[in-house]
Amino acid sequence: DGAAEAAALGLDRDAVVVLVGGARGITARCAATLASAARCRIELLGRTPEPVGPEDPATAGARDETALRAALAARGGLGPAEIQREAARILARREVAATIEELTALGSRVRYRSVDFRDAEAVLQAVKQIHADHGRLDGVVYGAGVIEDRLIAEKSAESFQRVYATKVEGARTLLDALAELPEPPAFAVLFGSIAAALGNRGQVDYAAANDTLETLGARWRDRTGRRALTVHWGPWAPTGTHGGMVTPELGREYARRGISLIDPEEGTLALLRELAWGEESVGSVVYTASDW
Repeated sequence: DGAAEAAALGLDRDAVVVLVGGARGITARCAATLASAARCRIELLGRTPEPVGPEDPATAGARDETALRAALAARGGLGPAEIQREAARILARREVAATIEELTALGSRVRYRSVDFRDAEAVLQAVKQIHADHGRLDGVVYGAGVIEDRLIAEKSAESFQRVYATKVEGARTLLDALAELPEPPAFAVLFGSIAAALGNRGQVDYAAANDTLETLGARWRDRTGRRALTVHWGPWAPTGTHGGMVTPELGREYARRGISLIDPEEGTLALLRELAWGEESVGSVVYTASDW
């Protein structure tokens, strides 16, 4: 259940772990495993606005994306692109709220902050405030990222920059802020992708960004003397409200190609094992479903 690994890492109820992108996707699943194993204090940072108040009754009953789009269309006043964006925003806020509820039920004290990781000063202030509030910061998991898969011939420079900068500049900004703390966290985990190690059709920007994470992590390790680990994950199976980046369509394509998806529970426990007992000099690892 991860308890032995958490204890080996010194994570207990008073420990503080920051997860960036941690209210959604596989990072949220990692937060849940930490909460279950250690009951530690969890600080979630993400770009989704913090859920405030009840959802509009006109959409609250629409429980999936298709129903939500239909409800928004029936309400009127929005074009197709606006309906798509609004549906994505509502689903993101629901996932954030569900994650906070889940972590609290597991026994962790949890707080969510909406932070734009393109704003270095905002990131620095968020990190400093977390440290000031608790007097410590024990570990960080960085899982932010976006994908816009296109072949090179079809990809614009603007699209490349969005994908690359979301991952790289966000990580750079966070690591720089952590390095300024009186006592940097014992570990920083950067969520990469197997595309960085093996490449992947249509993901030149995503592969480049995740490969760069290793360099950023190594520089931070040399600067602080703390552990930095880049984990290049294979594709994860969706779990509950945490869908991650593997859509049903993409899942079917992986199945057609004979690629297994990582079981979310096993994947998060594998991360704890790597942090607890992996070789500290290793700066990056690759995990795929075939490893189990």
